[in-house]
Amino acid sequence: MRYAKLIFLLLGLSLLAWVLGQANLDEIWSQVRSISVYGMLSIFVVYALYFGADVVSWQLTLESVEMTARWAGRLFVVRMIGEAYNNITPMASMGGEPVKAWLLKTNYGIALRDSGASLILAKTASMFSLIIFAGVAVYIALAHEQLSDTHKSMVSIGFAWLMFNVVVFFLMQHLKLSSLTATGLGKTRFGVRLSRLVAGMQEVDEQFARFYRHNRKRLVLSMAYAMANWLLGVAELYLILRLIGHPVSWSDALIIEAAVQMIRTIAFFIPAGIGAQEGALMLACGAIVGSPNVGIAAALVRRFRELVWIGGSLLLAMAFHASPKLVAQTPPPAEG
Repeated sequence: MRYAKLIFLLLGLSLLAWVLGQANLDEIWSQVRSISVYGMLSIFVVYALYFGADVVSWQLTLESVEMTARWAGRLFVVRMIGEAYNNITPMASMGGEPVKAWLLKTNYGIALRDSGASLILAKTASMFSLIIFAGVAVYIALAHEQLSDTHKSMVSIGFAWLMFNVVVFFLMQHLKLSSLTATGLGKTRFGVRLSRLVAGMQEVDEQFARFYRHNRKRLVLSMAYAMANWLLGVAELYLILRLIGHPVSWSDALIIEAAVQMIRTIAFFIPAGIGAQEGALMLACGAIVGSPNVGIAAALVRRFRELVWIGGSLLLAMAFHASPKLVAQTPPPAEG
């Protein structure tokens, strides 16, 4: 795993180097520098709303907490810390999920099976809403006059691959494939070691089944807030492009943001999407805005916002004494 992390990081840095090699850095710096302090603050405000919508989407899948502002605030902080580790570790956007579950258990007494199931359910709601979001963007892109047939083919292939992954992710829950696989492994000579894992997976699978059967309203609301999350991402991109002097229409911002999110999802193994996000914005803005440099400038603004947010999140992690290494070394308290 250590070597895989290094390889993925080097891959991302190589992509970033390639992107910057295509850029006019003087022009990009001029565009980025044109953003005022108030403009940058407005970007952070939109991102905080974006992040908050994702938090409420998660809160709706966590049945053991109340739908109150107090709990939303708690989950906001927990999510900040967990997402910071998701962004800096190449774990399929799952590096920070154990941190979130550990924080909820140690600070608020939320059972690990409840938090674990809710995190997967929230991810499912997010991915299904992304399918709808990206589907609308693809529909608009296919009729876009400025996009070539090659661009349209790339968008369609990316969307098909995204849909395939989301369907597989859902079927693993619906058909209880995780517990079935663990049960099969449990019958091997390693069965004793895996017995607790099998039992835990079976409990989580049962929670999935109960939630999908009895909490469809919560699931729909969770997807609605997840959709708000994606749309606020469009608003952030729309604002950034306007602030750097290259305004686009809302439909163009939608297409560009959907392309970025699809590529980031496909390139999940690269820490923080380094290089992938910049490349996606460069290609999408090059095709729609007519200037790859605009896309790179927008990517650098987002990267700055991301680094500041991650920095603040890691400071919170220090206050909570939370880290993936500590979580792995700390035995979970017995669950009643």
